[in-house]
Amino acid sequence: MLPLAHIASALVANKLAGVMADVDDGPAPAVLGALLPDAIDKSLAWVFRVAPVARYAGHTLIAVAAAGIAGAALKDGRWGRALAVAYGVHLLGDLWQHGHVPWLMPFKRYEEESEPWAVRLDKATLVLEVVGAAVIAVYARDYARERDGARGQRVETREQSG
Repeated sequence: MLPLAHIASALVANKLAGVMADVDDGPAPAVLGALLPDAIDKSLAWVFRVAPVARYAGHTLIAVAAAGIAGAALKDGRWGRALAVAYGVHLLGDLWQHGHVPWLMPFKRYEEESEPWAVRLDKATLVLEVVGAAVIAVYARDYARERDGARGQRVETREQSG
């Protein structure tokens, strides 16, 4: 999957799991969790050249747990859960589309598949990106309405108490 499909699947999963962060935080933990595995592993493999493949330590169950714990420690439990759900959904998307995720590394040894510095843009990937863009657009519209409604309620509450 490419970024738009990862973000869209994370937003949908967070919504379905009921762990979407508060209106003030919006989609931040879902978007971060959707992008973090590739940001970690592709940087380690392609930029710093310290990982042998682009799905490595950041694509494990340990990384999912670490992301959730870090999110909870830095913000709160709901943020941590939303981050972990999005992170896990990213790994499921990678497994579904390309079939290789080193879930149990370092406890299980995996064959390292050489991955070229290239993006595979076949019809299925393109369709996923277009659908992802549409999901993100609908979510953004709904989030803006919800946020504006929450701001309006806060203003009314202040006026009534003042």
